[in-house]
Amino acid sequence: MKTTYLVWKDPSCNGINPVWQELTGREFFALVNAPENKGRRFVKLYGASEDGSDGDIVMESTDDEYRRWRKEKDHGDWIREGQEETGYQVVSYHAMETEDGCYGEELLWDKDCDVEAECFRKFKIEAVSAAVASLTDDERRLVEYFYLSDHPGTERDYSALTGIPQKTVNDRKNRVLAKLRKILK
Repeated sequence: MKTTYLVWKDPSCNGINPVWQELTGREFFALVNAPENKGRRFVKLYGASEDGSDGDIVMESTDDEYRRWRKEKDHGDWIREGQEETGYQVVSYHAMETEDGCYGEELLWDKDCDVEAECFRKFKIEAVSAAVASLTDDERRLVEYFYLSDHPGTERDYSALTGIPQKTVNDRKNRVLAKLRKILK
């Protein structure tokens, strides 16, 4: 298992478009221990294969990247220590893949999501959309103005906009709502 060491050729680039230089283990050790390189940060990325055949990578990083990596590493170490002390083991639901390609977390109940209610809500939306689509253009404009626009208006505003008396607007609105109720039953 070989470890690859990558450093910035220009340490002052601070991670912005870095040009990488690969070092041997001995060269990296010398670089890290040199006093002029005291502020440089490095993160270790572990290989993905279980047998370790792809090796690890140690690479230079910015202070922010290093802090995030360190926080994640310390958390992982804390969990592993707790497992050793208690005998409990953390299990990844994502690692539990079924034969049909379903992952373990997909089998857990999400108490914040009611699938049945969501389906009924979608059916209602589709039914209302179909009902509104069956209206005449004038009726549809009326429904859109009062109920479907971002800023619904008043009967008086609609009357001023169209020149139709407010009482007539009220009657038409009530007739359209009755028609929609009848369609939706």
